[in-house]
Amino acid sequence: MPPIDYDRVYRMKARRPDLTIIVNGGIGSFGEAADHLTHVDGVMLGRAAYQDPYILAEVDQRLFGAEEPAPSRLEVLDSFMAYAEGELARGVRLNQMTRHILGLFHGQPRARAFRRVLAEMAHLDGAGLDVLKAARDVAAGESRRAVAAE
Repeated sequence: MPPIDYDRVYRMKARRPDLTIIVNGGIGSFGEAADHLTHVDGVMLGRAAYQDPYILAEVDQRLFGAEEPAPSRLEVLDSFMAYAEGELARGVRLNQMTRHILGLFHGQPRARAFRRVLAEMAHLDGAGLDVLKAARDVAAGESRRAVAAE
């Protein structure tokens, strides 16, 4: 893949302000996103958001000036568990959902243990909310619940 030439994109936007231009690729932080937004209409975070999905929790505060605080990682996980409950009832396998939150605790204490619980248990037949609760307990520093996927 060739290196991204952001300056070229910026020049194109300056020449054609009527075009909506959104950059994607190699953007790893809000600081970088904010820098790009001074030149273009939007940015997309790919790998950065996948490796650390919590980066998205602060979008409203960091980029749009929202005053309410971002939810904590545990609050995000709690909301995800409510979502997962509905999807499980529809027949979606737990591991199809949890692969998108493996990095939720990226850079935090017990992140590796959180990922391990999900990696070892979410793919098992019958894996459900009990697996997510066990992973939550680990992330929160509580003793790990006994989990048996039925």
